[in-house]
Amino acid sequence: MSWTPGAIAALREKENLPFVRADAEGNVVEFSPRFSEVYGWDDGLVGETLGKILPPSFRELHHSGFSRFQLTEVSKVLNHPLTLATVCSDGTTIQSEHYIVAEKGDAETWSFAATLRPLEGPYASPPQSP
Repeated sequence: MSWTPGAIAALREKENLPFVRADAEGNVVEFSPRFSEVYGWDDGLVGETLGKILPPSFRELHHSGFSRFQLTEVSKVLNHPLTLATVCSDGTTIQSEHYIVAEKGDAETWSFAATLRPLEGPYASPPQSP
């Protein structure tokens, strides 16, 4: 699989969708104002593990997949839409279409980013291809 330089920058600009980015350790390094608006998180999420926005029942699977990718650089979840639950800051969950990309930086470290299109609730929009 080839990794496209600029994939994260392109995703960041995608239709004002909620956007979140994590570093190679799976810690949140940035998110868009739209992500905060839809899911309620504030700047306290930066530096926290992505597990904070995942349902508890999914955290171990995510951690395993994340670790496997770090070792193999092979993924079945990148670059196509996935319907997953996203945990809001108040503990509620919203079904969202996640589109996740990975990009290797100059220092040969991975960065991961996703847009999250809410599929239910007041911010819901129909699923679309990225």
